[in-house]
Amino acid sequence: MSEAALKLQPIPGRSRVGPVISRQPSKLFASLFGLLEVNRRVTVLEIGAALPETVDFFAQFKCRLHFVDLFDEPFVREQADLSEAELRHGFEEQLRFSPGTRIDFCLFWDFLCYLDDPALRAFNAALRPWLHSGTRAHGFAVHHLAARVDNIRYGVADRETLCLRKRMGEQMQSHPHSQIEMHDMLNGFTFERGLLLPDGKLEMLLKART
Repeated sequence: MSEAALKLQPIPGRSRVGPVISRQPSKLFASLFGLLEVNRRVTVLEIGAALPETVDFFAQFKCRLHFVDLFDEPFVREQADLSEAELRHGFEEQLRFSPGTRIDFCLFWDFLCYLDDPALRAFNAALRPWLHSGTRAHGFAVHHLAARVDNIRYGVADRETLCLRKRMGEQMQSHPHSQIEMHDMLNGFTFERGLLLPDGKLEMLLKART
């Protein structure tokens, strides 16, 4: 058994998982695994709750999964009232891993769309120490600032298919960024590939900057 199943711990108050409402094809997600060595252990960070299909998917690999559900953290929902230093401290506390940890894959989903400018810079600063030259990331942005950000959770069905569920609770205020803004404020990464989706979102593959 991989460490995918072994590292999961229930999170009080966050166990409600609604049904899958749709499946979304992905032409970029599989690219994360193109250079993955079969016997190499990888470390995956997902910004979100542990969904059953995601755990099942990663169970086929030798990996360690870190699920960090920042969507429900009070300091994220109250970001407008906090300084950038306070936000960075909040993210550092949530992204506190064992010494020597290096993240191979980051699954951001649409979390970056909910961070205002100071919060995005703070998140970038808190995550950067855990990256290495081979770190890759997948997520969604918006192609134009009028595009709607839906209140959904993403899961992984297979390398080419994502599962979508409605997110329980009130949706956070979105703060969509242009690709130029994202490039400046999320400067721990550089853009590798982008794909415009029919709903106006931009699917992204990112690579850590050396």
